[in-house]
Amino acid sequence: MKNITILMMALVFILISACASTTNLGTAGAERKQFFIVPQKLLTKQADRTYQQFIHQAKDKQLLIIDPKLDQVLNKLKQNAEFYRHGSSQWDWQVSGNLNKDLNAHGFPSGKIVINTGLYWSLKLTEDELAFVMAHEMAHALRDHHREKISLLFASQVAMISSTAGIGALATAASSVTGQAVFLPKVSKFELEADVLALDLMSKAGFDPNAALSFWQKYQQETTRRQMLDVKPLMTQDSIDKRKIYIEKYLPEMHIQFQQAQAVMLNKNAITHGTF
Repeated sequence: MKNITILMMALVFILISACASTTNLGTAGAERKQFFIVPQKLLTKQADRTYQQFIHQAKDKQLLIIDPKLDQVLNKLKQNAEFYRHGSSQWDWQVSGNLNKDLNAHGFPSGKIVINTGLYWSLKLTEDELAFVMAHEMAHALRDHHREKISLLFASQVAMISSTAGIGALATAASSVTGQAVFLPKVSKFELEADVLALDLMSKAGFDPNAALSFWQKYQQETTRRQMLDVKPLMTQDSIDKRKIYIEKYLPEMHIQFQQAQAVMLNKNAITHGTF
């Protein structure tokens, strides 16, 4: 009975105190409060371990792609990371290419990104379109979406622990859920939120936000082509349309930021080349 009381008190405390926000006020499309109960350090440690395992395996199988273009885009984007989240400019941001035909990319809570060649080679992405993909994965890390999804899953497991489970089962559940960090299914609201934050991030870095729409158009066309070849799509046409519509709502304000970023770059170039 004592263990049950402790569990119930812990759950109530979790539900009351777990609302927070990882990003600074004013972050586009990310105004809501978030639910966190899984420690960030625990998840980051697990994510780094998973990423390093991928790197070693990809090297062994000769699937790791070293593309300077990926690093060039990331270097531009990460310069504005601090605007969204304090301390993120000091993260060990990394991006790697993966020789894989799937139209997909993966972000890790620790700021690591893996982009499949099926996405940026098959779709022949421009630098701006690639920036959108990369900024989207960065947005997941900045907003701690992985930790939020795991926290929600863990909270649901805590709520279902039976009266005979005890504290030991709670610890086991925590360990099990945290280990699933990178493999949890995508949640629609997180994907939409990451799309908008990506628009903000890329436009501040001087990338054209219109590229977000052209990316999804290319993605949609390639998905249709693959379906004709009986290849199962990773995303439905309705889901893609929903994301395009959501992006269009934010484009006007993003264009202003993009133009401001372009003006700053022109001024810097003018000063550097002594035209002033």
